[in-house]
Amino acid sequence: MPTQVKATWVENIAFKVNVKDFPEFIMDEPKSFHGNDLGPSAGEFLLVSIAGCQGVSFMFCLQKFGIEVEEIVVNVESKMAHVFREKYEREILNIVKIDVVIDVKLKDPEDEEDLLECFEVYRKYCVVTTSVEHGIPYEVKLNHSY
Repeated sequence: MPTQVKATWVENIAFKVNVKDFPEFIMDEPKSFHGNDLGPSAGEFLLVSIAGCQGVSFMFCLQKFGIEVEEIVVNVESKMAHVFREKYEREILNIVKIDVVIDVKLKDPEDEEDLLECFEVYRKYCVVTTSVEHGIPYEVKLNHSY
């Protein structure tokens, strides 16, 4: 089941991004990273993907357990640092830690035991975080013309 995204350069280092038939959006970097801050950065979109996938996977599990909630909020925070990478023979800025906190307000306090059980099993179903956790092989090709 392939997934496709298209990012087209707009200006400076900003890109217009298209995903399926959804409205396009702008991805850029903050001014401190030489962008114009016209939209979220690539690193922020990684966190968006993690938040969405964690939320969807956890909510699906809760529904399977028949647990009703008043509210679920998924907070994701990253830490960046320069890390030496042998491949590049120098330090490269990397995301070095990602923390996810899921805040849940249950409708029925009696569901707490099932909630905790669900919390232990749901993680393996989030394709984004399991892929990040185990390293995602990727390949970059260049097509060019004049």
